[in-house]
Amino acid sequence: MPSSQPSPDARLYRWRFGAVEFDESRHELRVAGLAVDMEHKPLQVLSVLLRHVGEVVTKEELFEQVWAGRITVDHVLATAIGKLRKMLDAAGEDRIVTVPRIGYRMDGPVERVAQGQRLGTALSFVAGQPVPGREHFLLERPLGRTLGSEVWLARQPRSRDARVFKFSLGGERLAAIKREATLMRVLRDTLGERDDFVRVLDWNFETEPFFLECEYGGESLPEWAASQGALAEWDRERRLAFFLQIAAAVDAAHSVGVLHKDIKPANVLVRARREARWQPCLTDFGNSRLLQPERLAELGITGMGLTVTTASNGSGTPLYLAPELIAGQAATVRSDLYALGVLLYQWLVGDLRRPMAPGWERDIDDALLVEDIRRATDGDPAQRLGSVAELMERLSALPQRRALAERQQATALAAHAAQRTLEQTRARRPWVIATIAMLSAGLIASSLFWYRSEQQRRSAAMQAARAEAVVRFLSDDLIGALSPGGAGFERDPTVRQMLEHAGTPLTTRFDGDPAVRGGIHAALGDAWRTLGDRERAAGHLRNAVQDYGRAFGVDDELTLITRYGLVRTLAYAGTSEAFAEAERQLREADRLAGSTRLRSENPLALYAAIARGQLHFQQLQIEPSLAAHRRADALQRKLRPDDASMAALIRSNIADALLRSGKAEEAVPLLRALLADPLLDASRIGESTTAGYRVMLARALRSLGRYAEALPIAQTAAATTERILGPDDYTTLVQLSLVASIHDYAGACAKALPIARTVRERVAHRYGEERQATLIETGNLGFKEYDCGDREAGLAYLRQAESGLRRHFGEDNVAAHSFRYALANQLADQGRHAEALEMVDGLSVPALTAGDSTPGWEHRLQALRGRILMQSGRQQEGRPLLAAAISALTDLGAEDDEQMREWRGLLDKQ
Repeated sequence: MPSSQPSPDARLYRWRFGAVEFDESRHELRVAGLAVDMEHKPLQVLSVLLRHVGEVVTKEELFEQVWAGRITVDHVLATAIGKLRKMLDAAGEDRIVTVPRIGYRMDGPVERVAQGQRLGTALSFVAGQPVPGREHFLLERPLGRTLGSEVWLARQPRSRDARVFKFSLGGERLAAIKREATLMRVLRDTLGERDDFVRVLDWNFETEPFFLECEYGGESLPEWAASQGALAEWDRERRLAFFLQIAAAVDAAHSVGVLHKDIKPANVLVRARREARWQPCLTDFGNSRLLQPERLAELGITGMGLTVTTASNGSGTPLYLAPELIAGQAATVRSDLYALGVLLYQWLVGDLRRPMAPGWERDIDDALLVEDIRRATDGDPAQRLGSVAELMERLSALPQRRALAERQQATALAAHAAQRTLEQTRARRPWVIATIAMLSAGLIASSLFWYRSEQQRRSAAMQAARAEAVVRFLSDDLIGALSPGGAGFERDPTVRQMLEHAGTPLTTRFDGDPAVRGGIHAALGDAWRTLGDRERAAGHLRNAVQDYGRAFGVDDELTLITRYGLVRTLAYAGTSEAFAEAERQLREADRLAGSTRLRSENPLALYAAIARGQLHFQQLQIEPSLAAHRRADALQRKLRPDDASMAALIRSNIADALLRSGKAEEAVPLLRALLADPLLDASRIGESTTAGYRVMLARALRSLGRYAEALPIAQTAAATTERILGPDDYTTLVQLSLVASIHDYAGACAKALPIARTVRERVAHRYGEERQATLIETGNLGFKEYDCGDREAGLAYLRQAESGLRRHFGEDNVAAHSFRYALANQLADQGRHAEALEMVDGLSVPALTAGDSTPGWEHRLQALRGRILMQSGRQQEGRPLLAAAISALTDLGAEDDEQMREWRGLLDKQ
């Protein structure tokens, strides 16, 4: 039985100081009565400091008491102290003092109340005794022991049913088994019953010894491999098939937001199944993490063990810890992938204890497998594969990749020969080689989809013919044409001309293979979109949709994702015709996808949400755009948590939508969090994207009247974008327009006007007078001309923008109504009441609300009409309208104080 004698340091307390309360018995921290989510190690440090209030606790003492027996790094203590200080500072309790080169001290008065005593730190079970609280099971043999916890195999004497019991006396180990119980419920309730997870059957968290009761999942992988001879007798193909089952379990956990954080051979169990099949099972989720804790409420699950999210970022087995975890960074999908990559290496070399020392590549005689392991275990997480699913896809396609690699080698040799000839006869053209490489990469990437057709997968002759066609396309049609004597050589073509040349032979070269042709069209579409030519990009994407539809079916996931990409490209084009086609394509994609798939959590739903959000956003339909992007954000965090470019796209649009909805106070903290997020560092998503975030932060600060903060941020961002993309790029011009508006808001007309005029001129020159972007910048210039004194010029620009937007983009165009509302106000200011009323008559409440979701637009229009009528001498008509509108807007709290004072002043005067 477990020891019942209290140890010398067994007392547990509830500590109180200021608004802070820490209950050691529950491992619960509260500030002002609200639970605070904090990792376990900082709480242990807090406990030690509280037990020595007013005394200096050395760093060595803290390491010994908090990290005893664990491998750690120096800065983990400083990280824990930093987290405590952040919490205490928020509570107004600056109490932790650093004693240089020695340690830390907790100062100030502290209250404590005894909460009881903890049992001794050692459990003492013996084989044959009944399980405490489950007496019909007898302990058979121990499976593992750590300080304060034991794992035992137990059996029912008559039925011989086996169970595994994980015992704990409390503290960190109790939190671990509670966390495991919670996360196993998440896995079961979202994924259903699966054979590759060990089921949790019951638990006791009320009385010591606490325990978790699990089904028996079999022997651990090292024990089983030794007994079955799997490492010595199985060939590589069989080993890979078995490993893919382990990876599938990890990928399934990731798909519902569960990180394992301690993947290693001992946490993989193996049990026999029918037909002499072996089933690996993933176990021990006691150290795991739930990426989206809010899902617990959706599933109706109590978050046991998750108040303290996890023991430590650096927790786990050192051999399998990703470098970023040792450095103190948070666990991610890629850190689990790292551990899985180490396990793959050990499994293939036949030694489950061998570390990945320098030179490990010599142990694997397959170059593709070496590359796969290297991509899974790269020291830089940004360079690793994006997900376990990607590793599985690569391993599953090894035979096809080997065949393709031979063809690619032939293509590379042809490209190298052509490049040498070019260098010998003419000046170097590095962009030519870069363009060839880009198209080659597009072909290689699209080749992953070629194997999806069952008929084509079974046909070796088809694969050989396909690879030969790809080689001929690159070596003859593209590289050959640019070699001396080739059709394109003498013209010294630009990158754009090369892309045009690349697209010419597709029909004849791949007439019988729409899967390959679709992949090339998709690659060319992405290239043209990157170059800013949305029309050409859309053309290639239309062809890709048609070819993929022929190869895989119109409702296939790849076909539909490509169609949703076409919707985004058309939305960016910014013409009324493009918007109309985008809406048609979106409706068709949604119809083919079906409501069930779109409501589910899958990649198709993610791409659909992005496309819908982008189309709404480009049409300035802000509220539906915000809803769609928030749906995309939730899906991306779950399905593609490490996809930096996708995260950047989605979150930037959410922030932009908040700004356009007048919610700058919400946008500022979101944008600051984005700029501080390691996933969205400039090294991963690019300087120009980061500059875009800074521009939005500047817009938010401008909206809040913080012009001195906003201006340098906007100027620096615009300069960065201009350096990278050029002075006439649309993004550069939009950012310069923001700089002008900040000057305008701050009253610096002499600085605002020249910039605004330049922006409008450059946009018109590059995109034409009738583009939506040009017309919006025309209206923006009108505001500045009006504010800076030339009111006639300002009104003329506003009229041009308003009428042009309505004429080319429809009567309901959101931007057109925004400019019309401004025109009505400014005409009223000028005493041109008849014209102002005409403008009011054409305004639409739904369109204005779509552009600015602040409630009360019907009342604002009523107030504007009442104001104009009163100012024109029609008191009896205008006064009741204005008075009623003021009352309604006051109840809504939907108008700024300055505007309300102006309206009330008008009522008082007249």
